[in-house]
Amino acid sequence: MPNLKIALIDDDFERSAFIKSSLIEHGFDVVACLMIDHLNSSGLQQLHADVILLDMDHPHRDIIESCVSQFDLPTVLFTKNSHKDTIKNAIEAGVTAYIVDGIEPQKLESILEISIEQFKKHKKLLKDLNETKCKLFDRKDIEKAKVMLMQMHQLSEDQAFVLLRKSAMSHRMTMGEMARRLIDAQELLQSQFKE
Repeated sequence: MPNLKIALIDDDFERSAFIKSSLIEHGFDVVACLMIDHLNSSGLQQLHADVILLDMDHPHRDIIESCVSQFDLPTVLFTKNSHKDTIKNAIEAGVTAYIVDGIEPQKLESILEISIEQFKKHKKLLKDLNETKCKLFDRKDIEKAKVMLMQMHQLSEDQAFVLLRKSAMSHRMTMGEMARRLIDAQELLQSQFKE
């Protein structure tokens, strides 16, 4: 694996300096070394880090969630805390690896590779889930629009589908977008007549 760009976030200044020098000594590229207190003011997005190493004595879920959501990078948490609830909270907050031990640079590359792959897999699953949800919403809206067309113009289901598809193509939209447009227009007209 090429030189990984690591952003080190720690809650202990002296330890972070030691870890940073150890990581650099073992060939890692430490692009940031931040204290937890200064996370909100940092510009980690501009650093183009590959992974976050979060080293905390007492992991707090809100801090972990902040790192995961703010930076959207694989996050490896190193801690001495092995309580089940803490581990569960960290995983739920989005940590891709939870290591109960010190940072050992010799083992770190494997841990980071696994963490990055887990992160990619998780991102792909989320993307697939969102695409599936969109397809389901599209199908629901297409069915609703077809029923509207069938009722308004006494069309068969096939005729309504063809009309909807042609309209979508001529307006360079997806069928789902066209269906939503038709539904919105119908709802607007119905609300006008009710007043």
